[in-house]
Amino acid sequence: MLPGVVVPVHLISSDMIDEEQMAKILTDVLTAAKSCKPSVDQLVLQYKQTSVQRERSHLKHLIRKEHQRALRGSCPRRMLLSCVDLMTHLALCDIHLDHAVVGRNIIVYCRVKTVEALSDLQRKTDSGQLSQLFSGIFTAFANTGLMSRLFGHIYRRFAGTAVTARVILSQEEYSRAFDSLTGNFF
Repeated sequence: MLPGVVVPVHLISSDMIDEEQMAKILTDVLTAAKSCKPSVDQLVLQYKQTSVQRERSHLKHLIRKEHQRALRGSCPRRMLLSCVDLMTHLALCDIHLDHAVVGRNIIVYCRVKTVEALSDLQRKTDSGQLSQLFSGIFTAFANTGLMSRLFGHIYRRFAGTAVTARVILSQEEYSRAFDSLTGNFF
């Protein structure tokens, strides 16, 4: 069993997208990202240990390159940079995405090992940063042409348009994860 706590976050799209296909692509991306986790974890540790901005920028660039190398081929080419941005952004906060499934909407399961990482997840959700990162991925997905090929051009209107994703971390899920991380069980 992997250490940490798994926290579900819900992704709600502003437009109709093929959620099954999107969840499959996200899961493929998350699986591919696990292949570079050891090297990324080492770079993240160095990133956190330095306060020199130039070094931090260089380390962030190296983390992006690791993710880009690992994710190549796991998603459509137009989505690659958006997926790399998401994975890099979250890795710097010790938030790791496990997998994605479709329920009433797309649910992405995030693994956090510390209260600090959980707080970062909530802060990024509340501030809209995660919504912005996932919106980039959803927009790239909509503009890949996959949607119109899959559904007989029903989604033709997506070409060149932005799709907004809203990310929700419920207070109940946050509290459950917080209690698990701090050992506060009733």
